Amino acid sequence: MENFFDVKGSTIQAYIVCKRQAWLLSRNISPAGDNPFLEIGKLISQEYYKHDKKEVFFDGVVLDLIRNENEVLLVGEIKKSSKSKNAAMTQLKFYLYKLFKSNINARGKLLIPEEKKTFDVVLSFDDIRDIENLIEEISQFLSRSLPPEPQKIKACSKCSYKEFCWA
Repeated sequence: MENFFDVKGSTIQAYIVCKRQAWLLSRNISPAGDNPFLEIGKLISQEYYKHDKKEVFFDGVVLDLIRNENEVLLVGEIKKSSKSKNAAMTQLKFYLYKLFKSNINARGKLLIPEEKKTFDVVLSFDDIRDIENLIEEISQFLSRSLPPEPQKIKACSKCSYKEFCWA
């Protein structure tokens, strides 16, 4: 019997950074709630962009913020730092892909307010193919019955799953 795991933006972001974290997320294994880095991320999201509509639920995903900009829907993804910029951009492209599949024209902006950085994100036809391939790859990975063994990577030092993997 094959399990079905819904791939979400957070799963994509986690998969790119740490496959073990993605597997744990897919099983609703929650990270340590007292992780200060999670709290900082929540505070940043609350403090910045107060005039925008935040935490919008759409097709099984949560968009950090949306706004209408020049008659086009702008989807913003807020991050604490640019350390995992590639993963965050792919996560945002996944959201744009979901909107595209629902015939909604949108563009994205990766927002890193603490660093005063923004990155424009658009979805190309190559991105659509890449996202579809990534969804398939992640779905196959998540169907494994056991998580991969933990591997020390740079992200481990601030990861909210650190105790789970290394205790």
